[in-house]
Amino acid sequence: MQIIPSIEIYNGKCVHLRGGDFNDRTEYPRSPLDAAKSFAGAGLSFLHIVDLEGAQYGQVKNWNTIEALLAVENVKLEIGGGVRSKEEIERLLQMGANRVVLGSIAVTLPSLVKKWIHEIGSRRIAVAVDVRNGKIVHSGWLEEIEQSPTMFMMELKNAGANSFEYTDIVRERANDGPNLELYKELRSFFKGVELVASGGVSTIRHVNALAKEGVSGVILGKALHEGTLQLGELKSFVG
Repeated sequence: MQIIPSIEIYNGKCVHLRGGDFNDRTEYPRSPLDAAKSFAGAGLSFLHIVDLEGAQYGQVKNWNTIEALLAVENVKLEIGGGVRSKEEIERLLQMGANRVVLGSIAVTLPSLVKKWIHEIGSRRIAVAVDVRNGKIVHSGWLEEIEQSPTMFMMELKNAGANSFEYTDIVRERANDGPNLELYKELRSFFKGVELVASGGVSTIRHVNALAKEGVSGVILGKALHEGTLQLGELKSFVG
């Protein structure tokens, strides 16, 4: 299982939004660049970068910070947050991003995302599935759709999507551990895809439990930035 540290960027700073609420924001003292170098130094070579202003305004905003992060040695980056066009995807990939994460647009315009997956390649695009109380939410977690997460994922999988990043928003906000039964069920449905867990993971016990459920990776943000989970505890997953 891959450990994927998350760096959320707002106004060029490393932050955390509690429950996706821009008014409930914690700013961390170290910069996104320093955080990336720290993770790289610990052997965590794949990072999840979120442009929060991009998510807020519907287009990538933090180009300069993203460019600086892409220059960090010994890491690969996936980048999301407000990506809404093929031009933005191609620009990020040309800058050196390993892949791009698509969220809201995959919900609102799935046919377009299916087309991009076909044209750009399933290895270069991951789909974010943000779920609250069993319903997919999008556009800053302010709107929801009726289609079930499983059907949404199956539809995209059948169109070629191979990487899904599933965030359980209720667990993320409560920070009380991942929903293990949920990921067990998802893995039984989606055996041949990359399934990454996110939300509520705050201890090494949570990480080990997810590994036993067979998820491909886990995104860790607040727990690493605030020290409830130490980099040294993740040594068995490095490499």
